Amino acid sequence: MTGPVPGAAPRPVAAGPAALHTVEPGPYGIPVSLRHVLDGALVAVKGGLRHIGALGTIRREAARAVADALPAAGAAQVSGALENAHRHADTAQIAAVRTDLETRLRPFSRTVLHDVARALEPQGTRLYLSGHLGIRIMPPQRSVGAGGAEPAGLEGFLTPRDAHVDSWFNTAVNSVNLWMAVGPVRSGNGLLFYPDAYRRPLRHDGHTLLPGQPVGTPVDIELDPGDILLFAGDHLHASQPNTTAETRFVITKRLCVGVPRYPSAATGWVPYEDPRLWGTRWERWATWRSRLTAGGVRDALRTGRRT
Repeated sequence: MTGPVPGAAPRPVAAGPAALHTVEPGPYGIPVSLRHVLDGALVAVKGGLRHIGALGTIRREAARAVADALPAAGAAQVSGALENAHRHADTAQIAAVRTDLETRLRPFSRTVLHDVARALEPQGTRLYLSGHLGIRIMPPQRSVGAGGAEPAGLEGFLTPRDAHVDSWFNTAVNSVNLWMAVGPVRSGNGLLFYPDAYRRPLRHDGHTLLPGQPVGTPVDIELDPGDILLFAGDHLHASQPNTTAETRFVITKRLCVGVPRYPSAATGWVPYEDPRLWGTRWERWATWRSRLTAGGVRDALRTGRRT
């Protein structure tokens, strides 16, 4: 990887008050307006995973995945301190932990997303929930590939992803990302954001930003274990090459504010579910609203042509 942004980029700065809004859950839930997030605000919910009672379960499942992938001595060193994973596991073992944990957490992550959505203040519109789950374990870059070849297909998970906007791929333009810190996120191993470029027309190859475009000074954000960072999927963002001495451990989910709206030029498509239908005899129709959009029809036509 050449860095988070093609071409010369300004040195990242820590997110200041204008870039990051911090809130704490209260007795009536999480006081966040997702419309504010879609307007470009970056919002950190302090202790959000603890508030919904999910952090302990996630860390316990992570410890079980570590125990299955590593010898007993190494697993004991990592289970209680996930940021030390690279000290006791090679890249292939960390990749195995990620794969196992994705299977272990998939059903629970649905509950996590539902609980966060219910804890938010009333949004004045229906929220649709994505089945997406990202297990993003990012060891220090100097350790990636040590003891073997770097695993393929893990960009954005074990290796950094260059600057991009999620709706270039398959995500609704009115989506919000939940970037949930399982371990500490430090300056130098988290995400970079480019607030000055928010929803500006940018040239890209369908995957990453093309070089030679002014996007402003990137900012990075620190999180404590259990914090949830909320940001619009249309933010230009990139994962930093991890230059710290810690493995960064995050899980990600997405929700949609109102009926999903997909860009016509997206290279793919993913549905969002209506959670009101979960647990009912109509559950298999939970994605119907996504499928009846122009993006859903385009995907059905693409799929039909491939078959």
